[in-house]
Amino acid sequence: GPNQIMAGQPVRYVLSDIANSSNVMLQSFYWRDTLPAEVRLDSIVTGTYNFPGTYKITYRVNGGEPRTLADNLSTSKNYTLAASATALGLASNERVTEIMFVFGQAPAGFAQVEKPMLYCTAISNITTTSFVNVADVGGTYNGVWVQAVSRWVTTVYGKPTPLPRTGY
Repeated sequence: GPNQIMAGQPVRYVLSDIANSSNVMLQSFYWRDTLPAEVRLDSIVTGTYNFPGTYKITYRVNGGEPRTLADNLSTSKNYTLAASATALGLASNERVTEIMFVFGQAPAGFAQVEKPMLYCTAISNITTTSFVNVADVGGTYNGVWVQAVSRWVTTVYGKPTPLPRTGY
């Protein structure tokens, strides 16, 4: 993600190092991104993965139940999916809070090939000075969850209010 942004600017999150780097197959393998309240999702580029198979993408709106965005996607194809509030038919008070890629099984050595990306837009009335995007990846081995989490902090900057007066 970007280090700094201004209100209303595009925000792109590029996800990297998504993998099962262990030497055993993981069940219930997924990666997820929990979007900060300061951004709105526009589209998703899925990326590609080195293991032949299919997966689905789910999303949550304001902490609600997961909804399916796309299903039976090929791990070898890179898709661009519209995911704005308009494209998803969301109400004015709803926003996507989480995106999850659900793979099922991931053999040892499973990894992304082309990086997935989330395209968002910062809201126009940001009141915070920074916000955090959280991504996690994981799966189960013998019924035990194995997970990794990454956080990205973005600083919000803008013009001082009111602007200084010059020319006296």
